[in-house]
Amino acid sequence: MDDDVPARAAGLIAVAEELAGEFALRPLLEQILRRCTELLGCDAGSICSVDEAAGVYRKEADIGVACNSGAVYPLTEGMTGAVVARRAPLWFARYDDVPGGHVAAESRATLRGVIGVPLEWRGRIIGACIVFSRDERRAFGPADAELLRLFARHAAIALANARMHEEAEKLARAEAAAAERDRMLAELHDTLAQRLVTVRAHVDNAGHELAAGAAADQLREASAIAAEALVEVRLTLLGRAASPLDDRTLEAALRSEVAWAQSTGHLEVRFVSAGTPVPLAGDRARELLRIAREALTNIVAHAQARTARLGLLYESEAVSLLVQDDGQGFDPRSGWQSDRFGLRAMADRAGALGATVELDSLPGWGTRIRARFPHQRDSGADPARPQVLVAARQPALRAGLARLLTWTEPGLEIVGEAATAKEAAEACRALRPEVALVDLGLGADRDEPDGITGLLIATCEPLAVVGLCDPGREQGDDQVATAMRAGARGCVDIDADGPELAQAVVAAARGQAILSVPMLRQLRRGLRADAAIEPLTSREREVRGLMEQGLPDKIIAERLMLSVKTIEKHAGAVLRKTGARNRTELASRAAQLIR
Repeated sequence: MDDDVPARAAGLIAVAEELAGEFALRPLLEQILRRCTELLGCDAGSICSVDEAAGVYRKEADIGVACNSGAVYPLTEGMTGAVVARRAPLWFARYDDVPGGHVAAESRATLRGVIGVPLEWRGRIIGACIVFSRDERRAFGPADAELLRLFARHAAIALANARMHEEAEKLARAEAAAAERDRMLAELHDTLAQRLVTVRAHVDNAGHELAAGAAADQLREASAIAAEALVEVRLTLLGRAASPLDDRTLEAALRSEVAWAQSTGHLEVRFVSAGTPVPLAGDRARELLRIAREALTNIVAHAQARTARLGLLYESEAVSLLVQDDGQGFDPRSGWQSDRFGLRAMADRAGALGATVELDSLPGWGTRIRARFPHQRDSGADPARPQVLVAARQPALRAGLARLLTWTEPGLEIVGEAATAKEAAEACRALRPEVALVDLGLGADRDEPDGITGLLIATCEPLAVVGLCDPGREQGDDQVATAMRAGARGCVDIDADGPELAQAVVAAARGQAILSVPMLRQLRRGLRADAAIEPLTSREREVRGLMEQGLPDKIIAERLMLSVKTIEKHAGAVLRKTGARNRTELASRAAQLIR
């Protein structure tokens, strides 16, 4: 590199503003490529996206060279494959030295040197940026790699944003398809219900006219089959539709359930509402409606009742639901009926919300179910509403976690977000949350022996920390083991869905701990790695000190009066025992300790 490197590096600030206005992926990558090649005094390059899980990469953009843009290749081939395998910048004096390169023959003949750097996002390699030289005198080196790596971060951001945009579009399409599916399911349900009710009415009329005999028995059996079919249609179709509370009040939804029960045949259902209606929290309203739906479905399918009553009572401290029928009843002490009718699960779900479900039934005397839901209290008076802090470096990740938790478990209150370890500690001191959902990589830039978990627990006792970790992150095993040793109450992987995240947070608030399967594997690996750590020998400590100063093996050998091969052996042992991926990381750790 020549002496104008600082000037070219300073140009990064100016071109960043130019790149910020471009959103289409391919034009943006081409623009980034032009800047990268200009910075290195070249005129050709390519950018690829990488899918390590699938073992492939895709040519996204190229300039000045034919790289088969749009084509997909295995990671065992080409310059991108070599960069990903090394997981660090890589350069060759001649492009012909690249294993399995894909540059077209007419372009290949003009190429000389080549350099590539990995594009990283959230600890994963998501792409590679490659620059080609046609000048025989141009020799790439570490300074070129550092400059290219710094500027190629724009490409990593562009690829990550493109992936997030693609996921957002998929979500929008899925939501539109779900809405259309729900509409079609509702229409199908109404149509089938009308037809089955009509069939049953005709069958019952024919049975009354025949009065007795084998034909009458067959018609009664047909009527019973039609009633069962109507129940199955309801359970199948409504189970696949969205919540009926999305656009209606609770009373309107309950009246709809009553109308359905009456439409099934000879069951007369009455709905009564008493007291002054008050708004209910979404989770309580949904569960109350679910209990009413399951109770009415059981009455239609199993009770052989003639009448049923559904009542909603608004009290000063709670809302109660009463469902009663005059059917055949059953003995609640025999377990199979409770399991069959879903009554046990009904009581468990309500209990999780602080509600109670009472069941009274006698064979021949009908069944009564009473569910009582206390009103939603504010966060200070309701111990069942844990306050949660979300801490992660990326704004999109923080927002996504907060939305997943509130959508899945409305009983949780998100009281704050933090982007750094320092912000998270300050938020814990100021907000005093009960639970912190924290990306375990957040404190990687701090000298904290117990990681971000130990820092937050020391700041805000008795805080419950739930760690969030990427299973693909290289330091993930150590981070999970460190978090659990420091007192974390569970860890979940970054791909966890809403229910899994909510379950871990709620369990932590109750003093329990949950480890997802990927995190359990990482914890085991991390603990095994801790047990296997070997201490450095006195000679290795000497070598380490000189390596941390950035000295090459030859200089270290001269200072210690040893052969270069011996130093190489000691250097390898130092990297293996310290867990550093390379000399740069080893030196970086030393610099952090000095700070």
